[in-house]
Amino acid sequence: MEEKKKRETTFVSNASDMQKVLDSGASSINVRNGESDFSRFYHMNVPFQLTLEYCDGGKPEDYVNIVTVSFEKAVLYQEALSVKNYSYAENAPHLHDFFELVIVLRGTITQKIEGRDYLYPAGSCCLINRNLHHMERYTSQCSVLFIGISPDFITTLFDSAQNALFSSEKKIYDTILYDFITADLTHPGERAYLDFIPAYQNRMPAARLHAIAEAMMQTLLFSSFGASYQLCGQLCSLLSYLSAPSDYHCTTLRLDTNSDFLLFSRITRLFEESDGRMTRSELEQLLHYSGDYLNRIVNKFTGMCLYDYGLTFCMKKAAQYLTETSQSISAIAAKLRFTNRTHFYALFKEKYGVTPKEYRRMHT
Repeated sequence: MEEKKKRETTFVSNASDMQKVLDSGASSINVRNGESDFSRFYHMNVPFQLTLEYCDGGKPEDYVNIVTVSFEKAVLYQEALSVKNYSYAENAPHLHDFFELVIVLRGTITQKIEGRDYLYPAGSCCLINRNLHHMERYTSQCSVLFIGISPDFITTLFDSAQNALFSSEKKIYDTILYDFITADLTHPGERAYLDFIPAYQNRMPAARLHAIAEAMMQTLLFSSFGASYQLCGQLCSLLSYLSAPSDYHCTTLRLDTNSDFLLFSRITRLFEESDGRMTRSELEQLLHYSGDYLNRIVNKFTGMCLYDYGLTFCMKKAAQYLTETSQSISAIAAKLRFTNRTHFYALFKEKYGVTPKEYRRMHT
């Protein structure tokens, strides 16, 4: 009978005990400079690992349950929310020697990157490189998956596409994600990260991410012949999913990019995708900010209100339809969700100075 490997399970209630757990032989992550209030360093002693954190509420007496799993290594521990958020308030961020993909599976978290706060709702992700100080804050019930990937491991995955059996596998080389990682591998030192928000038509991103995460966790916990290949395939599937423009909007953010501009870029991406016909309530639901705040952000960068900014994308699309298709003007207005043809005419003329009919005649 095959001998089952015993996995260590430890519960802790304060940061010093947590560091002991992470520094044990059962942990795939070791903490260096752990007593620092300014910069802790996380070292990963395996090629790949998963850390799943579940926060059961937003009160100081609530807990964050954490499980870290890798190849034949696993630790389970618990940290009081008051301790975790105290560290956040005291600005005790960390660096690490691996790429870290942060995936919000449930709820909403605040990611502090180089001292700036960024909100991440369920279904959104960010990829942190090896040069950024960062940490997370939980204020309500949530589940977050952290995927640690060593430089050697991700390099091997990318190199494998060179000899892949399917030509479509090489499409990963044309993605922002590939450019971001290879840039850090060849010229380390830039403080940057990738921001992923679900595309408008990607209706159930959290469910898809949860399914991939569960498959990887099962592979690590219950390995059998071929598990290493399965894990590589599951990670490649995840990276392909996040890199697909039809599923996610991916933006490279550098240190000089503030949180207001990140939110503005998210609004812009969603307007581009929906031809500017996304309502305020839809934006509120997707971005988890009030409509008034979104309106202030847009006004800060454009001088326009949220509605007028959306219309610039809408009218641009209308002009494109007029010059590149033979669809009737009524059909174009309906396609852009206008129920009043006269209103569409008036907005178009205000934007371009001529009616849609005149615009088509001038540009064809």
